[in-house]
Amino acid sequence: MDNNLFLTELEKLLQKMEYETALIKGENPQLGDSLRALVPVDKAGNKILLEVMSFPYGDHARLVQIYSTMIMEIGPGYEALKEMLLEWNLTCPIGAFGIFRQDRQFYHKYNYLMPSDADPKEMAPEVFFIIHLVRDVIADVFPDAVRLSGNA
Repeated sequence: MDNNLFLTELEKLLQKMEYETALIKGENPQLGDSLRALVPVDKAGNKILLEVMSFPYGDHARLVQIYSTMIMEIGPGYEALKEMLLEWNLTCPIGAFGIFRQDRQFYHKYNYLMPSDADPKEMAPEVFFIIHLVRDVIADVFPDAVRLSGNA
């Protein structure tokens, strides 16, 4: 699959929603190019940083990773937020929440496998749909996560 075409097609769909986007060239340790978007997560206009990467996984598949940074730097509620992770992950229908300890960031990650010979123009709308499912999952947790983190 042509990864550049896939990311470009996905970017067009995100831009139709008026999301700010940027294509980022992959550099070590990143496995490849990625697409970043600022995606609204609530009616107040708060946004998350969503990143999509696609890279080979085995001989016949590609892994699409949708990584969303929900809180750029967790405030004084780090421990309270950490305690809620298990509960949120037990009820999370897709993906998982986590804390990137090094930068004290709260994130959601979802991985999706697709055939390596998939048509990029067909896969972009499918991943676009999944991005909105992920956004809905994040929107359910976002207000409590911000409150618990001490960033409210």
